[in-house]
Amino acid sequence: MKKHIGILGVALILTATQAFAQHGPVMSLKECINYSLTNNPSGSVYGNQVGIAQQQNREGLAGYLPQVNLTGSLDDNLKRQVTIIPAGTFGPEPTKVQFGNQYASTVTGQLDQVIYDQTLINALKASKMNVELAELKLEKNEDDIIYNTASAYYQVLIYREQLKLVLENERKMEQLVAVQKLQFDIGVLQESSYKRVLVNYNNVKAQYDLTQMNLEMALTNLKHAMGMSADDPLDIADSIDFEKDVPMPSNEKAAITQKADYRILQQNILLQEIDLKRKRAQYLPTLAGYARYGANAFGNEFQNTFNQWYDYSAIGLKITVPVFSGFRRDSQVRQGELTLENTKLNLSINARLYEVQLQNSQVQLSAGFVNLKSSKENLDLANEVFEMTSLQYEKGTVGLSDFLNADYAKKEAQSNYINSLLNYLMANINIEQSKGTIKEFVNKL
Repeated sequence: MKKHIGILGVALILTATQAFAQHGPVMSLKECINYSLTNNPSGSVYGNQVGIAQQQNREGLAGYLPQVNLTGSLDDNLKRQVTIIPAGTFGPEPTKVQFGNQYASTVTGQLDQVIYDQTLINALKASKMNVELAELKLEKNEDDIIYNTASAYYQVLIYREQLKLVLENERKMEQLVAVQKLQFDIGVLQESSYKRVLVNYNNVKAQYDLTQMNLEMALTNLKHAMGMSADDPLDIADSIDFEKDVPMPSNEKAAITQKADYRILQQNILLQEIDLKRKRAQYLPTLAGYARYGANAFGNEFQNTFNQWYDYSAIGLKITVPVFSGFRRDSQVRQGELTLENTKLNLSINARLYEVQLQNSQVQLSAGFVNLKSSKENLDLANEVFEMTSLQYEKGTVGLSDFLNADYAKKEAQSNYINSLLNYLMANINIEQSKGTIKEFVNKL
């Protein structure tokens, strides 16, 4: 009987394992992260933002490059203007004269070149720094993708580990129920004792269903983090290796200066400083040069208008000196000064927040490591006690209550172990996120 029950339990484990494998690709944590970085749509959004910033930089550079324009016109003077020549010029009476021709055509080409414009120079610097800011935001998004993928992956890993424990509990309880049922049928076991064991067995089955559901939802969340369709099959390759996956936390001193959020705030300060310089430069004169070449053609008959062209050319300089703008420039400068001050204050406020987060994550990792080691040792002890009590119960040296108490203690130890394992794994990536070294964490996988 026990042999058949054992075979049934193994079959149940294999069936459950196949159920959550979904016959899909088996991916490690590193493979899932690499897939996320390639396929998560937010990566494309931030990549496009970098492209936009680069094109804005090109647009800003165009202001300091030569500007060439061609214009042409053709006038049909339907009614030419009359000019009065005073009396005595050509005769005793005033003379009415219409100057010009019926048709007039003009073609002009002009080149304009900015020689000096400090506002434009500062705008060019800001455009380059804006590209760097977009690249930093892309880097931060990649860090977020890695963090979200790793978090979802660990959740799947934890539920898989929990499912293994629940399946083992179900196998052992199923064996006990079969024995208790046989004893009850032959009249050597009270009905209340049999039903107590049956209640425990039903609770384990309910826990299995709940864990299986949680595992499926965790897999769906992982697919979402990776940019994968919820209908695509997926399974993870890793399982918990306690000695390998739970190293002693490092005591090395960490800083927040590598964190992408911190560097974005620093870049914003540099941008605001450049913008303030640009606004102050509006008080300075600007100098530009130009060269113009054109030609005119005239005629009283349309077909003869373009027979003879008269060309002309000119070069020159244009200087513009700002005098008074109705306090507009002064207001813009003051706004820039206040914005810069706020940006610096935001950096100071957030830097303290990032330092607190880093210190808390270090405390959580150290405490999580100690708690996990303790939970693992307690789980091993609870398993040992359960096996001893189970053997004693089979021999009749302890009662059912002792057996059920040992079973409850084992399940409690399993629950504590699962929770402490998840807390430790999350603390591990939290500290990498707080330090801004989460990509280095991936490279070590």
